[in-house]
Amino acid sequence: MKKSILTVGLLILGLATFAQDTDNDNEEYELKGTEKQGYIITKDDKKIEGIVKLVGGSTAPWKNQKKVKFIAKENIDLTKKKQKFSKMDADDMKEYVAIEDSVERHFRLIKFTNKREAISSGGGLGAQIKTIKNLSHTTHMAEVIVDGPITMYRLYGYPAPVAVGNSDVAEMEAANQNLIDNPDILVQKGDDKPKELTAADIRKLVSDCPAVAEKLANNGFSTYDPAREEKKKSAMGKLIKGELDRGGSKLLDMGTQIFPEYNATCNTTASK
Repeated sequence: MKKSILTVGLLILGLATFAQDTDNDNEEYELKGTEKQGYIITKDDKKIEGIVKLVGGSTAPWKNQKKVKFIAKENIDLTKKKQKFSKMDADDMKEYVAIEDSVERHFRLIKFTNKREAISSGGGLGAQIKTIKNLSHTTHMAEVIVDGPITMYRLYGYPAPVAVGNSDVAEMEAANQNLIDNPDILVQKGDDKPKELTAADIRKLVSDCPAVAEKLANNGFSTYDPAREEKKKSAMGKLIKGELDRGGSKLLDMGTQIFPEYNATCNTTASK
């Protein structure tokens, strides 16, 4: 009974702290002379154009997966120097493109349970809440890195919202930095569900596009070495390699080089 009460309490605390992890609701924005505008596609397929900005910076990129701030074009008052942002939650939209430093950042709603991050949360109260957060939040605005018949996303895990004691604080800070440095790279082919990308998936993903498959087999992509990536390994060897591949930019580099060529070459001929 006590364990059930504790679990429910942790769940409520996890959801509450997640809801509180927001920016200032009264934030204002100063319009620039010539500014590129983004857009939001709502859950009702309505397109809202205007000033669209990310809510999470480099130290909290996971915030962009749950919320976006914007000023609808029709609400821009050119007689005022500053405009007030509105915010929209992930539950109310399907897609958005924000403009940051003149660069388009494209996000799309996906369903994915980050089990890896949930089971690697460590100990302590904060870690328990982190586990609940990553298991209970299954819809995200994931960043689109490659778009097309094969789509690749970047998705961050969610951090622990609280820490108790110096050791917990140090552990939480290290865990947060790991989340920032090592986001999940997901892949989706056609109408399949998004899943974690592994180097072992690449060959199968492009196998129905002869030109790209042949180029891959002939060592035609600098990011992919067939002799190394397709070498047979034991189950433990595959597991170790998979974890090593997640660190750094290896999977991101492979996907951004290989998948756009697949999409351009076999956009209409490749089967799902």
